[in-house]
Amino acid sequence: AIIRSTNLQPIIVERAMYLNSQGQTFGSGHESAGITTPATGWFFAEGSTGPYFDLFVLIANPNGATLQVRAEYLLPTGTVVTRTYTVAANSRFNIWVDLEDALLSDTAVSTTLTSLNGVTFIAERAMWWPGAIATWHEAHNSAGSVGPAGCWGLAEGEQGGPGNRQTFILVANTAAVSSSVDVQLVFEGGGTSTRTFTVAPKSRFNVDVGVEFPAAAGRRFGALVGCTNVGPDLVVERAMYSNASGVVWAAGTNALGTPFP
Repeated sequence: AIIRSTNLQPIIVERAMYLNSQGQTFGSGHESAGITTPATGWFFAEGSTGPYFDLFVLIANPNGATLQVRAEYLLPTGTVVTRTYTVAANSRFNIWVDLEDALLSDTAVSTTLTSLNGVTFIAERAMWWPGAIATWHEAHNSAGSVGPAGCWGLAEGEQGGPGNRQTFILVANTAAVSSSVDVQLVFEGGGTSTRTFTVAPKSRFNVDVGVEFPAAAGRRFGALVGCTNVGPDLVVERAMYSNASGVVWAAGTNALGTPFP
């Protein structure tokens, strides 16, 4: 969808989408803010496929010209799976990543999208869980970043507490060299905890906060990623899940980090 003000007055636009699931109205759903400017490239740090998650990359071509786009799927091992797609003018295109290649059927993955013919486009990424469509009870969605950066900030994170929240910091290294990445948690009420991780070239890396930062147990925090050392360009997102009514990961959210200049 394209929504424009017809009299030059500024507007704010978001999109909410819900799915009835297992006899429950609006049993799952996700939401994202609108994107104000199309671009020739989009970057996603988060992504997971397999028997639990279904991963979709969503492309909108709002132009009168056909889009030729290259997707690079970055795996934790540094293997890159490359695909090219043709997206018709003024159309929407869906990539069910789980089905694109055997290497993508059960893995964590980051994704970069690049226009091969200069046509700008819009891209989002959605994840639904658990299992097949009939058993989905939650989802999250985020727009991509229009570029990597060396330093990223995250405002939200929590480990434990009500619902046994679990936080994951997702890092994509889009460069052809490895990076030593500092992750610093900034705790509510004061204090910090820092760890350094080596992220392979052209790869996706997952920081399980509950495992890597014991000091985060029962606490809320923000995070700075890649800000205290010099490394290749990164893309950073945060996913957080919680339990409810006896259902593991009954709820979840995802957010793109904020790049620092």
